[in-house]
Parts: sequence; C-alpha cells; structure tokens
Amino acid sequence: MATPVPLAELPTLSLLYKLNKITPDDHVEASHAPSAAYNDKISVIRQDITALAVDAIVNAANNSLLGGGGVDGAIHRAAGPELVDECETLDGCDTGSAKITDGYELPAKKVIHAVGPIYWSTKSEGRHTELLSGCYRTSLELAAEHGLKSIAFSALSTGVYGYPSGEASEVALDTVRAFLDEGLGDDMERIIFCNFMQKDEDAYFENIPKYFPPVVESEDQPAEEKSTDETDLATKLPDAPTTEPTDPEQPSAKKQKLDSGDDDDDFVVVEKEEAKEAEPAKAEL
Repeated sequence: MATPVPLAELPTLSLLYKLNKITPDDHVEASHAPSAAYNDKISVIRQDITALAVDAIVNAANNSLLGGGGVDGAIHRAAGPELVDECETLDGCDTGSAKITDGYELPAKKVIHAVGPIYWSTKSEGRHTELLSGCYRTSLELAAEHGLKSIAFSALSTGVYGYPSGEASEVALDTVRAFLDEGLGDDMERIIFCNFMQKDEDAYFENIPKYFPPVVESEDQPAEEKSTDETDLATKLPDAPTTEPTDPEQPSAKKQKLDSGDDDDDFVVVEKEEAKEAEPAKAEL
C-alpha cells in the first residue's frame, strides 16, 4: 500500500496561487467573487487517491458498486474484501447519486461511491450536467451528514465514461462553489480535487480561477513574504502517481455495465460519435 499522505501536505488554492502553480488568464473574467476562506478550504492535487489520509474519498463507481477498473478497482483493492461485502448490501446506486461505506484498509475513514454519467448517451438526453453535478452534490451532503471534515473527489466520469475533462471540472467547481455559498460546507475543513491523469489536473488549473479566483492584495498593503512553512511545503508536494490505476485513455469504443440488473454479461458500448453494437465484454471504468 502507498504511504499515506496526510491532509497537512495537500496544497490549498491559496498556496498554489502564491507559488504560481495556478495562474489566472487575464482574458477570462471570474464568475464569482474572491474568497480567502474558500481558497484555504479547496485543494487540487495529482495523486493516488487511495493514499490520502482524509475523512472520505469519492470513488468513481459503477451502478453495481461492486468494483471495476481504473480508480474504482484501485480503491476496492486497497480497501480489501470487506468493502465489496458492504457494497453488496447497498443494492447498487442510481447514476447521478452516491452512497457511503467505511474505508476499511484505506487511510480514508469513509468511501463515498458516486456513479457518474456516461457522457455521450446522457448528453443526447440533455441530462449530463445535471447527473454529474448530482454526484458532487450528493457526496458533499453525505459528508456533511456524517460529520466528515475532509473529502477528496476523483475526476468523476472523465475516464471511459467520456466526459471531457474541461466540462467536468467546471461542473465540479460550480457545484462545490454553490454548496459553499449556501453555507452548507461551513464545518468542512477541506474539499480536495484529486486527479490521476494530467489532463484532469490541467483542466482544474485552467478553470479554478473562474470559480475560486485569487484574493488580490490592496496596493497600500505590502505583500506578505512567503512563510517558511509554505516554502517547505512547496518542496515536498506529493509526487504525481505513475502506476495504478491504469491509464483510462483508451480507444473510443468502451463496454460499460448497464444501470440495472444483476447480469454481469449486460453491457453498453460508448463511442464519441455514436453507439455501435459490440460483443459483450467486461471492461475497466
């Protein structure tokens, strides 16, 4: 198992801005007001989510909740067999929603299993944004309901479910911002966007300034020098993952489990242009 990464080592947006890891585009106007409190509460990291020692991690699950490939499989392997035993009692989960379990052998106390939408099929119905937002919203509500102070999201639906990373990051950021603006996250200490793929981290870095812009110091206030703690943290940010879960960048035709039913042989084929018939076969999420 990977060495646990404590919450204290996860950089906040405030720190990432100070270190110029995130640089706002001068040509893109922020859609929300700056908030130092929010920027101290949000983190973005490229890391193996199974290593995070936080209160809850959010799994990119399928409707069965019984494990799959990619991040889903990695979480189930790291948590041990007791996780699937508990998941078997939950009777699956609807797309756009989430359910919570214990974390078992993971450093995280809880696992929230969110079932994201398959992009091309739900977009044709005009439901892709609503369903993905529902995953983030329900996960945050579950964390608040269970008194959890820190939650780390994987990049939901951006693997073989085909949701473009840029669009997905904006849905996630917008949903989290609305949750905080409603005062529902006041008791939470940290909300983390944990990415495995570079493309997902890049999307967050590009879109974060729209929803959580940097706090600009007034001209008559001298800029604070970087603290020793910040400098130290910058030199020991967690390394980006290089092994499991496997790279979800795969050819466009993907076989996915259907939303309902217990027959493991039921799958759908997802393509960017159109769905095509294919032989049933199991595949990673």
